[in-house]
Amino acid sequence: GLLSLISYAAPSHQAFDANGTTNMVVYFSQSSGKSASLASTCADPSVDMVVLGFIRSFNGTAGYPTLDMGPTFCPGRRPSNETTAPGLAVCPQLAQQIQGCQDQGKKVMLSIGGSTSNTTFDSNDDGRSARDAAAQLWNLFGEGNAETELRPFGNVTVDGFDIDNEVGSSDNYDVFTSAMRDYFNTASKPMYMSAAPLCQMSNKTISMDTLALVDFIFVRFYNAQKCSLGTRGWTASLQQWYNALPNPASSFPKFYLTGLSFDNGNTGYVSAEDFASAVDFAMRPDLMKFNAAKFGGVTLWD
Repeated sequence: GLLSLISYAAPSHQAFDANGTTNMVVYFSQSSGKSASLASTCADPSVDMVVLGFIRSFNGTAGYPTLDMGPTFCPGRRPSNETTAPGLAVCPQLAQQIQGCQDQGKKVMLSIGGSTSNTTFDSNDDGRSARDAAAQLWNLFGEGNAETELRPFGNVTVDGFDIDNEVGSSDNYDVFTSAMRDYFNTASKPMYMSAAPLCQMSNKTISMDTLALVDFIFVRFYNAQKCSLGTRGWTASLQQWYNALPNPASSFPKFYLTGLSFDNGNTGYVSAEDFASAVDFAMRPDLMKFNAAKFGGVTLWD
């Protein structure tokens, strides 16, 4: 389970350290049977960052993003007869818990995509749709003030955005990320971009051009037959990723070993002991001799 994995994977921290090597990141969404709240997740001293899932579409009802946190965590919707943004999520209780996490020094990111999403951009519009999406997310979830009355989390702002595009083209995600970084440069606090590519490097839903622009890369060593944790190919895949990480002279983007916190019936779930061994292996100096500062910690799905 989650808590036992955390106890094996990383020590506790007082606050998230972007330069750290033992950070614990946890995805928080709507897996079946979940009973934990965001508040209780952040109360665990081992958790440094939470990634909320998901924005399922950039162009949902009336052209606004579809935020899908599930009925348990974000049950509210703007009235269907509203002219501006009918159906846009309204999440005051979740917003209060996000603020509570941040008050403890933990970061809260918002993820884009997931396995059942439509989060691709038009590849023939010179990046306009990507820049428009960045502007809209900045105004709805960041520090933008163009649409304050529509913000799902009210005046609470997230600490950045995660790219988990699992379906369709990766075109113009680099444009999106660059545009978002321009907004981050105006922010009153540090804000971050992350991406969660599949361990199988032939999977092209997130491009290397995009990965070169993010702060954290959460490589998913699960749901892939050839490179999931527990398979014979995962160590070779790990080395491939280490060799391919962009910006080798810099400590960023950071690499995070990403696994499952529960058995989802697919490949990649391992025991807490085996996960701890995988973390130890991933941090071996001979594997990371090119730049040991690239290792940022571990990430757990849900």
